[in-house]
Amino acid sequence: QQQQQQQQQQQQQQQQQQQQQQQQMGCGGSKEATGSRKYAGRHNADRHPGDDTYQVPYTAGPLTAREYKERLVTSEGTQSVTLPRSGYTIRYAYVSQRGYYPDSPTKPNQDSFCVHTSFNGDPEQHLFGVFDGHGDCGTESSQFARDKV
Repeated sequence: QQQQQQQQQQQQQQQQQQQQQQQQMGCGGSKEATGSRKYAGRHNADRHPGDDTYQVPYTAGPLTAREYKERLVTSEGTQSVTLPRSGYTIRYAYVSQRGYYPDSPTKPNQDSFCVHTSFNGDPEQHLFGVFDGHGDCGTESSQFARDKV
């Protein structure tokens, strides 16, 4: 009985540690999503992705809370994919934030990303890519790398 209590305490401690890590990583407000999805994106200023899926603490600065949220692209909660042979489950989420440039407030997010589960039809392989664009052709370069490389 004492051993069972110790095991339960250890499990509770592990769960608390995981929750703390998730909150530190910004995933504390994520909602679990299911299914195999393919994402490829850049920026999306028309939607407000932080409303339900990603909790971001906002502090005073040159942007309003709405402007800050409009600069974010986030996953639709925490995604997961299971590797059939091992039974391991990979959980992932993503967020990208467009930078703030006072001299160019409408400058687009030059970063691109992709998530391909079951890459090339193989349920054991998954591709997670981040493409960081810079300079005059940064947007086009990151999109080219995402789409063609």
